[in-house]
Amino acid sequence: MKKCIIITSLIILGVLINFFLFEPMITYTSGWNAYPNTSKLQPIVKHNDEISTKADRILKDMFTHLKVPGLSVAAGMNGKVIWSNAIGYEDIENATEVRLGTKFRIGSTSKAVTSLGLGVLLQSGALHLDTKVKEFVPYTTENLSEITVKQLASHTSGIRNYETCFCFPIWEHQNNDEYKTVQESVGIFSDSQLLFPSGTDFTYSSYNYTLLSAMMEGASGKDFLSFMDSAVFNPLDIKHINGETSSLSQENISKFYEVDKNMYKEVFKVNNSNKWAGGGFVATPTALVQLGNAFLNHQLFNKETTEILIEPVALDSGKINRQNYAMGWRNSHTEKMFDQNHKVQIIHHAGTAVGSTSVFILFPEYNLSISIVMNRSGTVSDLFTYAYKLAKIFIPKN
Repeated sequence: MKKCIIITSLIILGVLINFFLFEPMITYTSGWNAYPNTSKLQPIVKHNDEISTKADRILKDMFTHLKVPGLSVAAGMNGKVIWSNAIGYEDIENATEVRLGTKFRIGSTSKAVTSLGLGVLLQSGALHLDTKVKEFVPYTTENLSEITVKQLASHTSGIRNYETCFCFPIWEHQNNDEYKTVQESVGIFSDSQLLFPSGTDFTYSSYNYTLLSAMMEGASGKDFLSFMDSAVFNPLDIKHINGETSSLSQENISKFYEVDKNMYKEVFKVNNSNKWAGGGFVATPTALVQLGNAFLNHQLFNKETTEILIEPVALDSGKINRQNYAMGWRNSHTEKMFDQNHKVQIIHHAGTAVGSTSVFILFPEYNLSISIVMNRSGTVSDLFTYAYKLAKIFIPKN
């Protein structure tokens, strides 16, 4: 009898361990509901001027084509927010429509946000591109100590990206533990070996920005989120952007969804407190456009510092990294805006988070910024296409 109890207990324990290790996969098949009829939903703001009305039509087309529960978009030009609108639901179950003040996860677009804080510290001289981790992060491990600011900000450090682990759940990118400090977050990867000698290659990893935020804390004397508030958001009077934590009020934050054909479900609940700087902000597109306006118009730091942040970083070999990645931004050109193969420079960052997708693009030639966010998991390519359509509306005709 005692032996049976022990065996039964071990079986139950094994089942529970496996459930929590693989919980996102196990629960994925349950909880799906019929997708609501959204054909009658319209953009929440009715504009009367010709340009804004055209933008509203593109927003409605995007909403219909992408089959997204909620969608919010904003555009800024010459230092001002010139248009914003939203459509759909922030909460399908309660039929709560998305508002202009609804915040979405912005995923890796957070790196562009963090770059403004980095710019402030570079401008003041508190940090330099060749500053090493060991100078400002006393708890660093030896394998991370010689990495520089530039290498972290450009993903040329050699730090790994998300992996599987013996944790609950087994996939690091779906971590649902609360991390109270950046130091705790650095502990996730600090003992991992570098993938290559720092500066010799490129590999994209949000953990670079976790460690970068630790350096920013050391240089500023403030915890990362407080520093971003005091040095970036407050001076620009930006209200609707926060680091995501379990204690953050959910009142103005969208719910997040998976959509498959005519079914939807809420995503597995994750906690992004281990990667605020690289993928853990929630924001409205208007807040992002305000940041874009500040970046393009040198409101927080001068043109020289801006140029440093958007210059694609070369490897030790002298070759530009394969993603044309600068520091918090990708710097490239598109020929999809106009006819006659006219190239337009775009400074941009996209983000995919659990249940959310974001695109943030600056058009320096036109002093224009556009942000698109939606509350479903997806790819970013369609959002870029619609961002270009919107940009063409707002760019003055010659």
